[in-house]
Amino acid sequence: MNATIHTSYTGAFAFAAPAGNLSNPAGTCPAAPGGANADLTMDFGNIQPSLGATVACTYLNAVGVSVQSNDNLGFAVYEYLDAAMPAGTNLCAFPNTGAAFPMTPGAAITTSTRSGVGPAVYAAGSCAAGGAEVKTIAGGTLHNAGGGPGQPAAAPATAEYESAGAAPAGAVDMMGQATAAGTAVLAGEDLQLNVGSTAVSGAQSSVVTLQFVSN
Repeated sequence: MNATIHTSYTGAFAFAAPAGNLSNPAGTCPAAPGGANADLTMDFGNIQPSLGATVACTYLNAVGVSVQSNDNLGFAVYEYLDAAMPAGTNLCAFPNTGAAFPMTPGAAITTSTRSGVGPAVYAAGSCAAGGAEVKTIAGGTLHNAGGGPGQPAAAPATAEYESAGAAPAGAVDMMGQATAAGTAVLAGEDLQLNVGSTAVSGAQSSVVTLQFVSN
């Protein structure tokens, strides 16, 4: 299997620093994203919180994935957090390739069509229609441990670690197919950061894991 991930992806499936995040509601998100945007990093910038309600910012074209596999049973890609996000915050994923998860990949990457108004803010314990909460899941057995900061057990970004069995229970079933991907197939998503009234101020960060599994 060959797998490639880009954040802030373009229609040509390459990284490009985003011009800005989608405001929902207007006034909570910065006009331009933070300064730490690089491939495999998403910086939402300074979000203006509310003392009375949850606010949200949606990162357009947040994560794009390309997979090529010769497994005749196909593959799946799962998404989760290895450690809980800062108190008062959570993350919702929204598909750009199709209307729901798991996404069926295609020969080209699909960019976001959301503009003007983003998905509704996380409420009543769930993401808006079509979205899925990226939850905290035990990552499983780590292989190829190394020294990359912020990764589970100090693993580098290129590390491989897997859960017992196929999918970690509760992970977002991001994309996949039931046949071999003899040529590269792709799919992409937006990510919405929800900030509650109890969230603490200051710089916060979390690591999102994508797990590639042969069927």
